[in-house]
Amino acid sequence: MITPEPKTSGVPENGSLLRRCHRWIGITVAVFVLLLSCTGIALNHGGDWKLDDRYVAAPWLLDAYGVHAPSEYASFVDRESRVTLLGQRLYLGDREIAESFDALTGMTSLITLVLVTSRDRAFLFTADGELVEDMDLSTQLPGPVERVGRAGERAVVVSGGLTYRTNADITAFELWADSTTTEVAWSAASEGPASLLKSLKTQYRGRGLSMERFIADIHSGRVVSIAGPFLMDAVAILLIILSLSGLLMWLRPRKIR
Repeated sequence: MITPEPKTSGVPENGSLLRRCHRWIGITVAVFVLLLSCTGIALNHGGDWKLDDRYVAAPWLLDAYGVHAPSEYASFVDRESRVTLLGQRLYLGDREIAESFDALTGMTSLITLVLVTSRDRAFLFTADGELVEDMDLSTQLPGPVERVGRAGERAVVVSGGLTYRTNADITAFELWADSTTTEVAWSAASEGPASLLKSLKTQYRGRGLSMERFIADIHSGRVVSIAGPFLMDAVAILLIILSLSGLLMWLRPRKIR
């Protein structure tokens, strides 16, 4: 006796449908799991790999992040030394010497040293840009620095209408009562060379996006603007579905053939 074969409707069984969904979800999230794993490892070892000291250089990526060099700047020159403030970054020649400088009020060159002033501080650098001295002028002067110059090989500043000169060791400013303006070569703002400004702006952009921030943005999805976090939320939901579907398939009773 021949038993007729059961007819199939062409609709997959529930188990087959579950397996297909599980497979396609797994393929979809695999790329994101690898991405999250790699970026997570990188962030975990960011200090060891010095990711905060490495920077993204791709111009299109810097444009996407809106990293641009400011158009306004301040620049002073004395003898062979030029100091330029771009944004809050201070440069001696083409070398960055400070990254959080509030305002550049002047500079002067003293043989092998360069003295740079903000409103209430004075910084002494070597010709190579190494910091030698950081002087708090708020306790030495009656007000902010108004003018900077050089008398012989001593720095001179004007504050509150009074003239002050550095001591012999260039470690503090003292009131210079017998000064005459003809003795001082005053520092004046000047326009920097176009080639130097172009170089400084390129440097400024090149230090605008650290690798650590970029990798952190990839990890969180924020590198894809506003939609990024929602995309990562969707991936998390798919991972939950993947886990549940795998658990259901494992618990589902198997047919005995």
